[in-house]
Amino acid sequence: MMATEDNNFPSAQRDALFAEGKIAINNVRVFDGHQLLPATTVIIENDTIKSIGLGTDANTHIDGNGGVLLPGFIDAHAHPRNVTDLQDLSRYGVTTAMLMACFSSQHCQSLKDHAGLVDIVAGSVPAAAPGSTHAKIVVMMDGNEDRLVKNASVASQWVDDAVAWGPDFVKLIADSPGLDQQALNILTKRSHEHGKRVACHASALEAYTQASSAGVDSIQHVPLDKPVSPDLARHIASRGQVVTPTLSIMRAISDASPGTRNYTAAEESVKQLKEAGVPIVAGTDANLVQGLVATVPFGISLHEELRLMVDAGLSPAEALRAATSVSAQHWGLYDRGVIAPGKRADLVLLSGNPFEDISATKTIQRVWLAGVEFSGAIGTF
Repeated sequence: MMATEDNNFPSAQRDALFAEGKIAINNVRVFDGHQLLPATTVIIENDTIKSIGLGTDANTHIDGNGGVLLPGFIDAHAHPRNVTDLQDLSRYGVTTAMLMACFSSQHCQSLKDHAGLVDIVAGSVPAAAPGSTHAKIVVMMDGNEDRLVKNASVASQWVDDAVAWGPDFVKLIADSPGLDQQALNILTKRSHEHGKRVACHASALEAYTQASSAGVDSIQHVPLDKPVSPDLARHIASRGQVVTPTLSIMRAISDASPGTRNYTAAEESVKQLKEAGVPIVAGTDANLVQGLVATVPFGISLHEELRLMVDAGLSPAEALRAATSVSAQHWGLYDRGVIAPGKRADLVLLSGNPFEDISATKTIQRVWLAGVEFSGAIGTF
């Protein structure tokens, strides 16, 4: 039903046409995904950035009033379920989001390719073991236990089945009780044989060790029991793995269960990972699923995530890279995450300067998604 509703979405955004000719965004300081440049002009044509500082033959001119133009934000861990969620992501400047679990290929495909809305990168059904916490979620969403990973002997076939419809990546769950190390190793290896990146949930220290040992590409969350040790952080760095801390959901879970969850461990883990040189990627675990231990709103939470990352020791520039160029690089999205000629025109115009105060990301004036300006109300804070 949700897939039908999404596919029939009739808004002007879905049917939006590109403005005729070229659009010039003048008098803006450009954060190109790496550094903040002096005031200049950015020209976009159709869905692409045409040039920076060159050309005056645009049909439409927009005065940036000395604001900051950023690459569109990437939320590398979210669970949108309908067009309303996509709109909320978009209105807050999130132009790409990783859908971190897909229980119906038809539903997930229906969330893709909406002109003027966030671009969705969809993962597989999560690989969870019977009896684990996430097994209950899989059964709740899927209706049966057929897609749980019973043991290591079925792991390769599980991956073959999970990637058959063409998800963009594979999602694994490291937990206790949960999949053993052999199963995680096989699931990761087989996913890589299919050419799929592997994202692995791990919210406790033991699970972190398992995920790193398995060789997954990205570890999702940070521990809420004990912080990552310097040795483990260096091991993660040595394997070329990245981490998406999702501090927004970790704090929400800790607030909901203060006696058993330790947000201080999450912050300390981020500090250890940064110190070891592990790339940090921004993600929120945004979801509105009733019955879970915590929910996180779409779009607005990405800005809270950036603040929490800065509180945990990242500089504003590092946090902004985590939500743009670093994320795009890790996910192989080489057409976005930076402002450069030939790249996808995912752009966010701010009136403030987030390099001076990260909360300035909340001063959104306009948002473009693959060259189409978001036509709804910009998010408020």
